[in-house]
Amino acid sequence: MPVAGNHALGSVALVTTILCFGTLWTCAKLSLDYLPPLWFTAVRFGIGGLFIATVLWFQGRLAIPDRADIPIILSVGGIMFGVYSSIFQCALEFIHAGRATVLGYTTAIFVTPIAILFLGERLNRVTLLGLVSALVGFLLLFNPGELDWSNKKLVFGNAMLVACVILWSGVIIHLRVHRRVTDTLALVPWYLLVAFIVAATAAIIYEGSPVFEVGITGWAIFLYAGVVCSGIGNWGVTTAIMNLPATTSTIGLLGVPVLALVISVAFLGEILTWSLLFGLVLIIFGIVAVTFSQRPEKRKLERENAL
Repeated sequence: MPVAGNHALGSVALVTTILCFGTLWTCAKLSLDYLPPLWFTAVRFGIGGLFIATVLWFQGRLAIPDRADIPIILSVGGIMFGVYSSIFQCALEFIHAGRATVLGYTTAIFVTPIAILFLGERLNRVTLLGLVSALVGFLLLFNPGELDWSNKKLVFGNAMLVACVILWSGVIIHLRVHRRVTDTLALVPWYLLVAFIVAATAAIIYEGSPVFEVGITGWAIFLYAGVVCSGIGNWGVTTAIMNLPATTSTIGLLGVPVLALVISVAFLGEILTWSLLFGLVLIIFGIVAVTFSQRPEKRKLERENAL
């Protein structure tokens, strides 16, 4: 059943999202030289939220969310944006941006088994192949040749990223079972508001009041991360999902870790090892396989619902 929407707009939004999110964590890595990590996270969410709210206000689409959507606002804004991004940003003090982004896209390892066990999704051969592929890719990132297990800071940073993936996976499961009432795009500024509150609270507790000095470079990073990555990026991913088939948007977004890794290797001195490269390929293959395995069942459900 085709998705109703503006395909051209969706395609532009998808490419925009890849560019925004693909440069986000490189920008975040650079910010560590100028700004405290938690305050950087809080301010970029604040700037992004104001940007999206302003755009929606001019479009006449800025609205108070329905009470039924408050749980998903707290889940996406508080956990996936606020907690996830705060931990991820702190982990970048120890981990390269490319590796971190690749590791961040291993949610299929956690989401797929939970969906099969508790949401009634079926395990077929293609799903199993995708799950095994993603798991092998995940394990490649932690083999002794790729990760120095004697370096406690590196191990701690990677553990933080795994925690992020588990949190993100939990929110994905919540999104699958939640029936949204408010317009999807209209929820974005509320996500970012909650994320700002979470990140700012953590910043006050762990980094103190925002008395740091920000130079021209710091403000440039702030504005890029806030307006482009958090603002335009979240508009892009929401618009792409609304206007493109689920398979197209899901697979298209795999361009994010690829771009992040390329930029990190080219400009931040990250070394592209065989383990990292093969891990990325296997993870992407796994996500593609799991995505395609879900399509026949979705079409079957659509036919049954049409009867």
